[in-house]
Amino acid sequence: MADEYIRIAVVAGVHGLNGRLRIAVVTDVIGRFENDKKVFIQQDNAFRKYTIAGFIPQKDKSGLLKLDGIDDRDSALAFRGLDIFIEKSEAEKTRSELGEESFYYYDIIGCEVYYNGRRFGTVRDILEAGAGEVLIIADDRGKTFMVPFVKAMVDTGEIRSGRLDIHPVEGLIDF
Repeated sequence: MADEYIRIAVVAGVHGLNGRLRIAVVTDVIGRFENDKKVFIQQDNAFRKYTIAGFIPQKDKSGLLKLDGIDDRDSALAFRGLDIFIEKSEAEKTRSELGEESFYYYDIIGCEVYYNGRRFGTVRDILEAGAGEVLIIADDRGKTFMVPFVKAMVDTGEIRSGRLDIHPVEGLIDF
């Protein structure tokens, strides 16, 4: 069921007394926070649907989010640390807005990784670092490697078939 949802933000805290959430935005599509759009918050192993009642973008990929039904500070505090999601089908509606060299994280996570023409491992996660994204790759023995997700080191030419070829700088991957 979790595969049906895409994370777009994390509740960092609360703002004020009327239930407004302070969020860290992890999507590049800020339009996902427009009034009346539906979002989901995972609580007690269930995804609960909420309607956006207001959003004020802040600097550094953060914002203040008001959801219908969360009307006081105490109610809002229960959401601190939780992730905010949209349905994957909703994310797919904006795929045409992506540039030719852009992908959703879920396009990348799970891809088979090849190094020097041989299967090396699988992308397990993507870490957002200050200078850009870093792929977290688990090799076939279970060892984890971090490879910067930059054009010089990662070939995405076959990503549609679930494959990435890596060309890390010497010494980045030690066996």
